[in-house]
Amino acid sequence: MASLGRLEPVQLREVWPNEASDFTPWLAENLDVLGQAVGLALELRQREHPVGRYALDLLLEDARGRVVIVENQLEQTDHTHLGQLLTYCAGAKADVVIWIAQSITEEHAAALEWLNDNTVVGVGFFGIELEALRIADSVPAPHFKLVVRPNDWAKSSPRTPGQAASWTWETYASEMQLPQDRIETGRQLVDAIAVAAEERGLPWQPVMNKGYIAIQRPGAYNVLVVDLWYAKVPRLAAKIPGPPETLGLTSPYPSLQEVWTASGNEWGWTVPPGSAIPDVGQLIDLIRPYHPARGPMRAPQRYGPATPAS
Repeated sequence: MASLGRLEPVQLREVWPNEASDFTPWLAENLDVLGQAVGLALELRQREHPVGRYALDLLLEDARGRVVIVENQLEQTDHTHLGQLLTYCAGAKADVVIWIAQSITEEHAAALEWLNDNTVVGVGFFGIELEALRIADSVPAPHFKLVVRPNDWAKSSPRTPGQAASWTWETYASEMQLPQDRIETGRQLVDAIAVAAEERGLPWQPVMNKGYIAIQRPGAYNVLVVDLWYAKVPRLAAKIPGPPETLGLTSPYPSLQEVWTASGNEWGWTVPPGSAIPDVGQLIDLIRPYHPARGPMRAPQRYGPATPAS
């Protein structure tokens, strides 16, 4: 007879001593594990996303362009986190809300179920219990247990993959209530990119999503991003395979605030409404070596093997 081990629980604080500095960064790097639990393909947009005076643990996006927020705690659910969850949901205009905790009380599970039954159609609330397990002296493994999920989730969702392109400059104003000056700056950036790409014979196309416009090359690979919502100020960003300093790149826009977002491999600059639109052609020329006509983003040979970047 085969010899089998037994799964043993491990205290969460033994694995992640601190929620903010240990668990949240780990979760941001392992969204595929969470995605399997909820049935969504998740992409990180920002950690500690500001919502007024507060900070949301994780701001994500799924494959349909829906805004996904995550609030986590390494103990039993409480009223404080429930209030935070609702505040973040409203402030981030979330489509999907995920509450992760060591254990979810019956009262809080009932509250999430009530929200699924009585809030706006298409907004869904998940309640997930987290545990860590191991066999004998093995490395602990995370396990997400789905406790609450939206009712008729697939049927009630208002957007399908084929509807992602329905976002327009007009719906940014009417549905997301973005200010007109921010929208106008975004429009000018996208127009400038289109002109510069055409001058260089690049078949790059803008794809409008909820709150941002992705400039994509063939294969649906993002090359540039014009972000109107997440940063609250228009942001122009380029996809590159690593921090600019490691690639020998210097900012083409020294007068603009520079931001490196490691989670998305995005080298960006904020462009305040009313300011001059930067020469996007300079940026395109800098990043073209990392974006082949086909296939994943890669580093030029002088920086090492041409391996796909995340």
